Amino acid sequence: MTPRQCRRFRLLIPWLALSHVGAAQAVPATPAFAVPFQIPASIGKTRLRDSSFVGDAMVYSYRGPKITGCDIYVWPLPAAGDMDATRRDSLLQAEVAKFKEVVPLGLGRGWYDDYQIAFADPHNVAATGDSIPGYVVALVFARRAQRLASFFYIYAVHGMFVKIRLTVPADDWGSNPALDLPGALVRQLHEQR
Repeated sequence: MTPRQCRRFRLLIPWLALSHVGAAQAVPATPAFAVPFQIPASIGKTRLRDSSFVGDAMVYSYRGPKITGCDIYVWPLPAAGDMDATRRDSLLQAEVAKFKEVVPLGLGRGWYDDYQIAFADPHNVAATGDSIPGYVVALVFARRAQRLASFFYIYAVHGMFVKIRLTVPADDWGSNPALDLPGALVRQLHEQR
């Protein structure tokens, strides 16, 4: 074997090994549901940058001015066809409770150095001839000397949970136009029939 063939063979061995490793890995499952509405490519100045299936949800990531992070999670409500408003509201409140339970874990995992839940309130969105019930939890936290405000919004739209995680700089977060994004998005999804 010539030196040139040896070099090619050395390059071929890792490729062959990696191709077999890749073939043995499990292929991620595809979602067992269809999203019954069109996720917009943009909401105001905020643009969709990526989407993927994570866990049991479709996740859509947006980027925009004065936004540190914006992810939208969509997954089915359980037995959505047989659900009245009281049951739907209890499911939304359960999601809020789960979020509040997870928040303290962020300290141990290094997601933030300290935090405070600023408020947890209903966040209904007015739509044409209707109101979309929802909730919001505001979390103010510090990460590496940076202060941020993160908002967890949860709604039920067309038989799906729609969870929005929006994180913005904490300075003047109350006047940040990005906080209009959740209402605009949910209204747009709701009005698709």
